[in-house]
Amino acid sequence: MVSGDTFTLADILAIANIHPFYACNVKYPPDADTIRMARERASEDTAELDLKSQPALWRSTLYSTINRLMEDTNPENGFRHGVYTSITGGGSGSRPILFLTDVQENRRARVDFGRFLRRMGLLSNSEWVVTTHTSGELYRSLDLTSECFENAGASVLAAGHIMSPAEVVQLMVIYHATVLSGESSQIVAIVYYISTMPPEERTRFKLDKIIYTSEGLTPSQRSHIYEVLGNIKIYSILGSAEAGPYAVSCPRLIGSHWATASYEDFVFDTRMTRIEILPLSFSEYDSFCKPVADGELGIVAQTSLTRLRNPLVRYITGDVGLLHSLPEDTRAVIHEQDWKYLRVLRLQGRDRRFSFEWDSNYLEFSGLKALMNGPQSGVVLWQAILDKMEPSLEGSIELRVLRSNQSSDAMSEKDLIHRIEIFFHVCPPNRHRFKLVFLEDDRMFKRSTTGRKIVQFVNNYN
Repeated sequence: MVSGDTFTLADILAIANIHPFYACNVKYPPDADTIRMARERASEDTAELDLKSQPALWRSTLYSTINRLMEDTNPENGFRHGVYTSITGGGSGSRPILFLTDVQENRRARVDFGRFLRRMGLLSNSEWVVTTHTSGELYRSLDLTSECFENAGASVLAAGHIMSPAEVVQLMVIYHATVLSGESSQIVAIVYYISTMPPEERTRFKLDKIIYTSEGLTPSQRSHIYEVLGNIKIYSILGSAEAGPYAVSCPRLIGSHWATASYEDFVFDTRMTRIEILPLSFSEYDSFCKPVADGELGIVAQTSLTRLRNPLVRYITGDVGLLHSLPEDTRAVIHEQDWKYLRVLRLQGRDRRFSFEWDSNYLEFSGLKALMNGPQSGVVLWQAILDKMEPSLEGSIELRVLRSNQSSDAMSEKDLIHRIEIFFHVCPPNRHRFKLVFLEDDRMFKRSTTGRKIVQFVNNYN
């Protein structure tokens, strides 16, 4: 059961109606007294609730409002009071993008999600977890995963992202850890390191589970993990800065088809989050839309029932997927009181109109285009190529750039490199997977097979 600290849909919609995320005539988010009175009125209202009557919340609208509120240091601006700051993956660039959550709401949501992890069978109180998630430079994934795992009953070793694969393996040996957690790119790097170890050294530790986050593992990466670690359980957690963690991928609930599939199934609890699938034709110029039928592919819109002070209603996540019911045979492993509230979100990937993933970040096309096409860049042609390194299968990205030699106003090559590395958040742990190539002509760009046009984004990763 979820705790009594999640909010009703009536609560969420009542606050959304008086919040600047949704009401352009409202200057600041409501204070505690205003929230309390709005909830009381909502509890007395017998009108039927209809999410379809609410406008969709697009990322550009959300973060333009957040940036305005962040700039306003007026003491009356409650948006800046008592908040948990979390950087969004799409925020790589000169100015990090933060989503702010009420501190107490955030802690209660982690308790609920930790209990959800335990009920879904991902963790128990006898397990020790080594987590290599990122911390620092405004990233909070290490404290998020650690706290959720602890709320599930597990014991956690917070390795962080600075430790080398050899040091992470040594931790597993010393403390007899049986679960490894990290962003998918980190998991792949550590497993590759293990594959290079002598067989006798591999017997010094025993991993039972992997719990990864961020971009999905490809079938080849999964196969490599099984080849190296044997019959290990592979789980995944889905979440975001805006909504927090809210779904899990678990073989005992969704079967083993995902091992070779191009999609990933996630189980979520409708008492913590609502998911709608909107038509693929829905665009940022639209506000209202009816969801498509179950089983039909579309754009994912999320309403969180754990965010009240800064509510998230029909937020367009940037993912493409579909909804379906939990298989009937899962009744045998799920408590009946939970089963009726569980649904499956099948994610097919990102909506390529808006962003792409690399190194656990959602990188916005609009931001990359603004950087590369700006008059000061001096760039005339560019191309981003996602791929996998050999033999480690780690995700890599190559940026090919052709600059004009005629522009006198363009920034120096050194300054451009600096700005590009900031945008892609290049740092010591991922630098070997990032490549920036300055070309002398256009012959080295990859082109479409039909019109022979230079393709700005090439995905060889999947």
